[in-house]
Amino acid sequence: MKVILIDSGTTNSRIRLYDKKNSQILDSEKVRVGVRDTAISGNNHHLKAQISDGIARLLTKNHLTPADIGYMAASGMITSNLGIYEIPHVPSPAGMEDIAKYSKVIKLKEFFDIPCLFIPGMKNSAKHASPNDVYSCINDYDVMRGEEVESFGLLKQFDVTGKGMMVLPGSHTKFVAVDDQKDLQYCLSTLGGETLHALQKESILSSSLEQNLVESIDKEMLESGFEAAKKYGLTRTFYHIRLFHLFADLDTNQRANYFAGAVIYNDLQALFQSIEEIDEIKWFIVGGSAPLRKVFTHLLSFVNKEWEIFEADDSQVEYSVVLGAEEIISRCSELNSLID
Repeated sequence: MKVILIDSGTTNSRIRLYDKKNSQILDSEKVRVGVRDTAISGNNHHLKAQISDGIARLLTKNHLTPADIGYMAASGMITSNLGIYEIPHVPSPAGMEDIAKYSKVIKLKEFFDIPCLFIPGMKNSAKHASPNDVYSCINDYDVMRGEEVESFGLLKQFDVTGKGMMVLPGSHTKFVAVDDQKDLQYCLSTLGGETLHALQKESILSSSLEQNLVESIDKEMLESGFEAAKKYGLTRTFYHIRLFHLFADLDTNQRANYFAGAVIYNDLQALFQSIEEIDEIKWFIVGGSAPLRKVFTHLLSFVNKEWEIFEADDSQVEYSVVLGAEEIISRCSELNSLID
């Protein structure tokens, strides 16, 4: 059976054609559309049209018709209020059964009336939250859409036991806590990736950094930036990039590593401040985008050499969305009743 899996974010969407029988991704389409387009235009017409066109291209390239597709699954921001079909976040802690329970099967003409399972995201159940006092407990709140599927897919590919943490860098860094039953306990998000790109593109640092930021890992400069942020603070350390350009014999990649090390220091501080029992964490799985995977992997080892740290490769990251969605689909009685 062939299926189509849609992973939609803020600015981009990925549509994958998957052969379930052979457990193989056959083809994919990257569509430069996301919920940002909905926010700007005030409606989701463009989002629907572009994803529909992407599905059509995928079918045409592979000599398929809608009738050849058993079902589709959609995760990420596509299930938000700015997406195509809104599903409320599932409260934490959440296992695959919980996510499957609240997933919805919808047929849309834009999706060629192929049954599509829309998969919800997860929100933290803030322990000390009060409607009258959000400010004092704001750090207990968090949300994610798409990373829950990615987390389950990565967990399927790594043999880990005990409590651990998923690290999923991208535009937003997402940390996802996992218990010893492999249920998701809570998430924590930062604007780490957006900070890196915004300062690189829209600040005085633009002339001191390459467009692609880190080209290769420079361990010494990563660690130096990390330690500088700890000692001098984040904004002063950012200005060091400019000073290195003026007064030091460092290339753009070295400066970019120093820059990334500083930002990730702040990301990890946010994580460590939010973890009540840091000693209970036995492992980290680092997924998400490259080269930030390698940056996080090295700096986590730099912080604590006792942790067991697994860095996903490109193939494992690519298959994480597929395998995570398949795990949820297998537990969704509504969809299974349609395709049996």
